[in-house]
Amino acid sequence: LTIGTSYLAAQCESLITDDRIIDGTHILKTINQTLVVRGSYAYSIELQSGTQGITATLYSKAGVEFNQDDEVIFMDVNEQRRSYRFIDMGEMNREGGTPVYHNVLQLDMAAVNWFIEGNITTLYIKNNISNQMRKFTINESRRAEFQVLATCFNKLLDPDKINDTELVGNVIAVKPSPKSAPAAAAEDGPAAPAARPAAA
Repeated sequence: LTIGTSYLAAQCESLITDDRIIDGTHILKTINQTLVVRGSYAYSIELQSGTQGITATLYSKAGVEFNQDDEVIFMDVNEQRRSYRFIDMGEMNREGGTPVYHNVLQLDMAAVNWFIEGNITTLYIKNNISNQMRKFTINESRRAEFQVLATCFNKLLDPDKINDTELVGNVIAVKPSPKSAPAAAAEDGPAAPAARPAAA
């Protein structure tokens, strides 16, 4: 995706909600960008820089609950997968009676650059309590929107004023399956929270 400079500048102004330097740290935050909408539930993301380094807040509206140490796996158009973990306990608010779960993913600058270059096509949410994984396909228009969001975030971020901690071991090597993918990663599965451990 090639983004014109003037178009990008106009887009970025509307995509950034906070841009400050506090005690030598660049506080930068984007809008909450929708990634997936399926029926009554939706998943969205906002990118941010602050005292925890580069992070993202992921929102689940009427979808699954996010636990600390659960994983979100992004897959790009070349089927490369990278995993990022929730670092907080997670919270739940309500919008008009609908539960909205949110939690913070630890990212790094490499993740932001990959979001720009990789054309993210798929989102997996792995519950490490129940060991269940759900797969959500990101449609083409929302992929483009996310790419612009990451590009704006990267463009405005001061690399000398961030607490970037490089993540290691988060690129997932996927071996070709002789038959089918595990049933645990069913395409766009039900939205009900899956917090109960699987039976032994």
